Amino acid sequence: MKAQVRKQGFTLIELLVVIAIIAILIALLLPAVQQAREAARRTQCKNNLKQLGLAMHNYHDTHNKFPMQSGLAVAGKQNWEAGIHRKGSTLVQLLPYIEQSALYARIDFNIDVDAWCSNAANGVRALNIPAYLCPSDTITVNTNLAHTNYLVSMGHQRMSDNGGWCANRYPGNTLGTGADIGHGTTLDMGRISGVFARSAASARMRDITDGLSNTILMGESRPNCNDHGASGWWNANSVFALATTAPINFNTCQGKPGYAANTCNAWNNWQTSMGIKSLHTGGAQVLMGDGSVHFISENIDYRNLQLLGDRRDGQVVNFP
Repeated sequence: MKAQVRKQGFTLIELLVVIAIIAILIALLLPAVQQAREAARRTQCKNNLKQLGLAMHNYHDTHNKFPMQSGLAVAGKQNWEAGIHRKGSTLVQLLPYIEQSALYARIDFNIDVDAWCSNAANGVRALNIPAYLCPSDTITVNTNLAHTNYLVSMGHQRMSDNGGWCANRYPGNTLGTGADIGHGTTLDMGRISGVFARSAASARMRDITDGLSNTILMGESRPNCNDHGASGWWNANSVFALATTAPINFNTCQGKPGYAANTCNAWNNWQTSMGIKSLHTGGAQVLMGDGSVHFISENIDYRNLQLLGDRRDGQVVNFP
């Protein structure tokens, strides 16, 4: 009698065990893959800031000062008011220094540059520039506009508390060098704590008496968390500046748990919304005056953060 040959193969139980093992391996590997991707995004974000730091220095070499918001210092004319005094944000001024000379040459600087760029017909309004975007961020507001994640710093400036929502919790100017009540709206750099004003004024390197390596030049920002930063990178008023007044990554982000309108956590409460923010875990990156980039922890001592934002407090702060 011929012996029967048993066919080899998986039983149902064995198949389920294999599937379970594969699922466990995927669950173990997925966080590692996500962490690796975020590490790559954070590195790219850091490289963007370094590129902007080099652009800032090259601009200063040419003009003997850092780029101003708006462009023309006209008394009584603010950069949120239409007019030919508006010549675009600091990021517009930096275009020739980040290999965007062709785009810069298209802009008509004889007219209101903010309005010209905002006109969809001119092709700038929705033009994303990779060097102005951190790949870690997710942007869901004003998606028809080209955004930026990098804003210049006015330091520990006196900041307005919109509607009294925050009970003046972070008023700013505790160092006494950023007294302008209109959150940097002045042409007098003697009233600005950091390197940039909201208006058409900026410092020179020699004005940064604390030293370039001890003063924040730019920092990360999130359009979802800042009503001013939610518009195009070309607009001098919408992308005017950030401040160190708020703690790092203070939650004013729409769609994030804990967000609440008309409170300290609102994206238009300027004492907190105009702070340095990122999607990096535990902190955010800043560009210093010497062109170096540092990661600042959310747990940094509040006073030390203000000292880093100020260009002339006379004290040196070591990064944690």
